[in-house]
Amino acid sequence: MPRILTRKEPLMNYAAWYAMRYLPSMQKLRESLLKKSGNNALLTEDVIQEMTTYIHEEQTVEGLVRMYTEQSKTRPYIEQKLRQKKFEAGIIASILDSYADTFMSWKGYEQTVTKKIRDYREKNKSGKYVRGVLIQKYPNFKREIWELLEEIYFDEADIVRTEYEKLSKKHDISNHKERQKIVQKLCLKGFAYEDIKRVIREKE
Repeated sequence: MPRILTRKEPLMNYAAWYAMRYLPSMQKLRESLLKKSGNNALLTEDVIQEMTTYIHEEQTVEGLVRMYTEQSKTRPYIEQKLRQKKFEAGIIASILDSYADTFMSWKGYEQTVTKKIRDYREKNKSGKYVRGVLIQKYPNFKREIWELLEEIYFDEADIVRTEYEKLSKKHDISNHKERQKIVQKLCLKGFAYEDIKRVIREKE
């Protein structure tokens, strides 16, 4: 059972540690202190009053937004994270608005998206599948994602061959119905029917 802190000094030390470790909102810090003090509201508020000298939510939110944008996170993702930390909605909106140009700048996301596309290709995901996933995550950059996909996924035949080989070990390719099952599975994975038929013709 966690040790309950009933004196101000130990609770202040805990508050300082918690603030450095989690970069919380004042609301999150208050909830944690209440729990740690055994719901001692008077002691918690006493500590909170002192912590307001050290914690400024605007600075904390700005630092978190800067960190997340450097990681190429999208605005909806960042907003969700900040709301989970229970920062004030007005502060969140104000700081995010100040980063509007960053969220609209492809330069900040190009390297991350390129890596994701290459990783998906190595995992034999179809271009159609990757396009759907990335455009949903980065809706501001549909054109740029299309261009990258055309460059990296200019030919999916090698991926189709690999996936066909895997499926052919599970199905009797000499049987027409079994071959059709392979075709259906490849289509469901998002591969073009023309590429699938081309690979099958190569194998016949």
